[in-house]
Amino acid sequence: MIEAKLLEKDISRLVAGGLSQSFILRRQEIEGYNELAQSKLKKRYSILFDVLKEPMVFLLLSCGIVYLLIGDRQEAIMLIFFLILIISITVAQETKAQNALQALRDLSSPRALVLRDGIKQRIAGREVVREDLIFLNEGDKVPADAVLISDSSLSSDESLLTGESVPVEKKRQSLIFAGTTVVQGQGAAIVTAIGSNTEIGKIGKSIQFTSTESTNLERQMNRLVKKAGWVAVLLCLSVAVVHANVKESWLDGILVGLSLAMAIMPNELPAVLTIFFALGAWRLSQRRILTRRLSAVENLGAATVLCVDKTGTLTLNKMSVQKIYSEGLIVDLDNQSNFLAEEFHEVLEYGILASQKDPFDPMELAFVNAGIRFLKGTEHLHGDWSLKKEYPLSQELLSISHAWKPNVGGEFVIGAKGAPEAIIDLCHLSTNDAQKISQTADVFAREGLRVLGIAKAYSKSIPLPTKQHDFEFNFVGLIGLIDPVRSEVPQAVEECLKAGIKVIMITGDHPTTASSIAKKIGINNPDKVLNGTDLEKISDHELISIIKETSVFSRVMPAQKLRLVNCLKEMGEVVAMTGDGVNDAPALKSAHIGIAMGKRGADVARESADLVLLDDDFSSIVESIRMGRRIYANLKSALIYLFAVHIPITGMAIIPVILGHPLVFFPAHIAFLHLIIEPVSSIAFEMEPASSTIMNVPPRKLNANILSRAIWLPSLLMGISILLALLVVYYISLIRGQGEKEARALVFTTLIISNILVIFMSRNPELSFLERLKSKSTKVIKYFMISSLLMLCLVLYNEKLREIFSFTFLHPIDILICLLAGTLSVIWTGFIKVSTSHNQLSDMVKEKINSH
Repeated sequence: MIEAKLLEKDISRLVAGGLSQSFILRRQEIEGYNELAQSKLKKRYSILFDVLKEPMVFLLLSCGIVYLLIGDRQEAIMLIFFLILIISITVAQETKAQNALQALRDLSSPRALVLRDGIKQRIAGREVVREDLIFLNEGDKVPADAVLISDSSLSSDESLLTGESVPVEKKRQSLIFAGTTVVQGQGAAIVTAIGSNTEIGKIGKSIQFTSTESTNLERQMNRLVKKAGWVAVLLCLSVAVVHANVKESWLDGILVGLSLAMAIMPNELPAVLTIFFALGAWRLSQRRILTRRLSAVENLGAATVLCVDKTGTLTLNKMSVQKIYSEGLIVDLDNQSNFLAEEFHEVLEYGILASQKDPFDPMELAFVNAGIRFLKGTEHLHGDWSLKKEYPLSQELLSISHAWKPNVGGEFVIGAKGAPEAIIDLCHLSTNDAQKISQTADVFAREGLRVLGIAKAYSKSIPLPTKQHDFEFNFVGLIGLIDPVRSEVPQAVEECLKAGIKVIMITGDHPTTASSIAKKIGINNPDKVLNGTDLEKISDHELISIIKETSVFSRVMPAQKLRLVNCLKEMGEVVAMTGDGVNDAPALKSAHIGIAMGKRGADVARESADLVLLDDDFSSIVESIRMGRRIYANLKSALIYLFAVHIPITGMAIIPVILGHPLVFFPAHIAFLHLIIEPVSSIAFEMEPASSTIMNVPPRKLNANILSRAIWLPSLLMGISILLALLVVYYISLIRGQGEKEARALVFTTLIISNILVIFMSRNPELSFLERLKSKSTKVIKYFMISSLLMLCLVLYNEKLREIFSFTFLHPIDILICLLAGTLSVIWTGFIKVSTSHNQLSDMVKEKINSH
């Protein structure tokens, strides 16, 4: 508590204006940022060490050693050169992916609301310094160790430190700790320790690191690579033994085996997945969508149901008081200047008393703003009163009450606000009065207004009662608030419906309000609404039947979201769920894609979610689904290319050797090909744009095997076709007596030309010619094509390199033959591929229609 005593002397200074920017910069320079060592960026040498453990690096190095042993220094030097190039490319790609992920981790760190230079501002938690004045609200993660200087029923979850799950009540001068979560109330505190000097920092746990667990696709690819690895080992050993016995040279046999291993191993697959997901997450962040878990990037394209909040997601979350009802009278504030009749003053007064003193909630801010506009200079504003007790919203009673102590007088004054039916219940109104108020609430709701009932009570009891029902409440009136629908929402909802994604609206609003908003934005069956009370009365089996025909849920408590998510999952749906509060965390974790709100979302909701919408914008969700589909489509194109190009390389490494002919591809040739294959598969295909029809097809199945017919059939067709063309060129060349070197040069040139065409043929068939032409990926592919041809010319027509690659000089007629063979081997497969894609799309649509 020594720190608390020291802070006491400076509290008034810090509360007055907070720290200055110059002071903050000096302190950060001396003490660093508020972050732990575990979240630092991975060093480049660590990335290099990981790359050196890759099979391809090991194989190239082994080949280099064999060449040195047989005395071929030129070939060994060439392989070392290729090895350095491949390592450099891989390190550069890994660094780019890691930097993208690190930027996302920085964004996903806890936020902090601080007072600086006299202005409240929300900053990244890592920027907090000692002596910062921070403001805490329910759901916030505490960014640093601090001492409370004011509180309003603040409790925190310290289980991270103590293991105790029971919230700890905090008072003025209490210490609060970094990494803990505020589960109730509000408070202001002065920071006493940051980073590694906090209690959590001393323990040495990292709370800011974002896990990157394996996704379903990564697991599929890892299994494929392992299987390919075992096949490669068995084949290589067999071929090496056979070749060694035939040639009577074990070093030659080992070299053949290593060449075959390099040809077979699809070592690009893990890198492709990592880069696609990492860059996909980075691209989402450029659209103000933060990806906290990479599995979300994969799951996005499979979403079949989108469950969204109304307030702030479908609407602007900029509430204003529109109408007030009191004693049979209604006033529309749009028709008022700054004058409000006395009959309506009390409704606003107790609406403000039922809100926080320094509110952040848009609804409470609307009350305060209306109070400033219409009650200024009256006796109905009470800025000097003290809040003594809060009665929070509960599943049993949808109302909030605040008990205040005036400066003069012994009575406590209680303001309550909540759902009209809850306030009617609190006030024990007669049937006639209740019916009249309910009818007025329905009128407000049909206009799309959010309707709240207001009540008042007085108490002399010390201590105050424990329940809201223990007070004698009197009904004061109704307030109707307007929160305009976002202009882009109707089009976004329509886009979701076209894409086969059901949009479900979940709100705490009145059923009629919910129905009115649903109609405005185009949700299916807007008149069929299930409220939270009825939801509690039905079984899960009944709920599943109702969900099939229902898209609007009203008066839903956050805890009920989890039940809805679980029922949807049981129905086989892939669920995306939005949330922003502490109680939304279970539903966000349970959903396949949890989506938290960035502006109004609690830190605990952000940490439970897979995605965070930094602008709380519904259209961002649709954009993220589009991006998820785009990534998956581009990944399929990359895999088609990879498998297609590996088939002829592997075939030409095995078939001639088995038939007793000279080895076609040496390690240098395969390394040369990998210099083209890896960057093309992980860069060019990743940049491919989404097709204009990508949101007009049903979602794919979540656990669909990526190695479906749509992947292996075009890969197999192109791969075998190219392999046959290479074999024809190879054997015709040998039959004509052109020699081993010329045959090798012809085959290699044909393969390079085929490879360039495979890149174009593997691109998303749904893209129109114009879309392909305008895309950035086309420019990148052109660069790779030009680079490949220049490199080919270099090894064909530079005498030194031609000797190293064991080629002979190719004449124009030879190049023409290669061009013709390479082109014919690929072009014809495009017609079959397009036809297959069309049939597959038709099958998907029919399957989706039948399922509904």
